[in-house]
Amino acid sequence: MIEAQAKVAQDELAGLDPQIEQVATDLDAVNGDIAALQAKSDARRALRDRLEREALRLAALPSAAVPANLSDAQREALEDLRSLQSGLLAAQAKLAERAELLATLKGSVGAKQAQLVRLRDRARSLAAAAGAGDSDVKAAQVAVLRALAQDATNAQTALAQLVASAMVRDGPASPWALPVRGVLTQPFGPTSFELEPAATYRGVAYAHFHAAIDIAAPLGTPVTAASDGVVAFVGHLPDGAMIVLLAHPGGYVSEYAHLDDAFALPPVRAGQAVKAGHVIGYIGLTGITTGAHLHFAVLKDGAPIDPLSRLAGV
Repeated sequence: MIEAQAKVAQDELAGLDPQIEQVATDLDAVNGDIAALQAKSDARRALRDRLEREALRLAALPSAAVPANLSDAQREALEDLRSLQSGLLAAQAKLAERAELLATLKGSVGAKQAQLVRLRDRARSLAAAAGAGDSDVKAAQVAVLRALAQDATNAQTALAQLVASAMVRDGPASPWALPVRGVLTQPFGPTSFELEPAATYRGVAYAHFHAAIDIAAPLGTPVTAASDGVVAFVGHLPDGAMIVLLAHPGGYVSEYAHLDDAFALPPVRAGQAVKAGHVIGYIGLTGITTGAHLHFAVLKDGAPIDPLSRLAGV
């Protein structure tokens, strides 16, 4: 699993490099456009010709308030100035969008680099123990499993903090649907899978508990919002998993984990309102996972519930 995850992370990291280079180039081009437009706009404003001054005054008026008896020269000057202003605003908006995308890509690179460091350290410890005898091999394997389990615990702690900050939605709950069609590979509830953290559910303590359902689907399959809500978080957990959190009316929060973050960045941002069926991400392999699938969790007032119970209307 470590070798497979390292290979995937390395390939995705290599795929991020040209994206970052392209976005950085785009940023330079947009900055150049803004500088040219700003210089042209400043030059227009610096002119002392009465026609230009009149155009500046008219440009500040709403369209309905512009006099109808403008001369052709006045109208041309006004349209020229308004075109400059519109171009400048559009370029600034594009700059903000490109800068946000670059920050997201760099966040993905940082998460993958940290994941590769962890994976390589664990692979080295296993390789070093392989030549020392069975007892050392078993000890090294146990240590790696414990480290993986700690990663999962850290991710759950970070997730709990994010969920607590997301529970701010009021109003009645909306209908729910599956966020992706596929094979249910792991149900909600107690499990023997040792990488799942301990949990107490309905007053009963479990050594390992899967507080979600896993749905296997091909890489790149679109993942949609299970219900109407607002995007509360888009980013990585400490274990490297890319997730999207949605806050829903009625105190519900839904989590979509292991999303792709290299070739198809989540098409939503924090604070964005989404309807059920809106694409919020794509099936990936980020975080601790043994295959392409969606980890889909639903929480009510901070406590996990079986997502299938929402789909059944319970």
